[in-house]
Amino acid sequence: MNTMSEGQLVPQPGWWSRNWKWAVPSGCLGLLLSCGCLGALLFSATAWQSLRGTGVLVDAVTQARQSLEVREALGEPIESSTVPQQFSMHSGNEGSSAQFAVGVRGPKASGTLYGEGYKKDDEEVWTFTTLKVEVPDHPVINLLGPTPEPAPDIVPFDPKSLPDVEPLPEDDEPAPRKPERGRSGKGQEDIQL
Repeated sequence: MNTMSEGQLVPQPGWWSRNWKWAVPSGCLGLLLSCGCLGALLFSATAWQSLRGTGVLVDAVTQARQSLEVREALGEPIESSTVPQQFSMHSGNEGSSAQFAVGVRGPKASGTLYGEGYKKDDEEVWTFTTLKVEVPDHPVINLLGPTPEPAPDIVPFDPKSLPDVEPLPEDDEPAPRKPERGRSGKGQEDIQL
């Protein structure tokens, strides 16, 4: 038997009145994180679209697709990944330079296309100083051939620019070296040349 009357019961608080102290901050944090993730997704999609539109990646992947060695190693059709593994581009007064690494794959294998190139402002085509495809268990495929073109700010070595030096006669031998002595008694080291 219940000895309390109905008028004396205290109503229990509802869920909201018991949990509002953690529900409000959690809801605000969740909303901020959702907006941040959506913003980052939109930014990366826009950035990737602008990168894909740059001629350097289009030109590099086109050259890889045209290479007989790459087609034999990867198979056909050759596709590039949607996001580059590395991408760095610098623009200046006279032109642009870029370095990148992008994944490429085909039915047989997949690999990575590495490249470095530059383009002057008045030119439409990128000039590559490095363009190679690395496929696991396969030798590196150099898409530029045996001698890549140097970058414009690199001066090629000219052996004619060296001063003339008279060679040593073949019968002369260099003088023997004197043995080195250890430390002298004064704490200084004697060096013999």
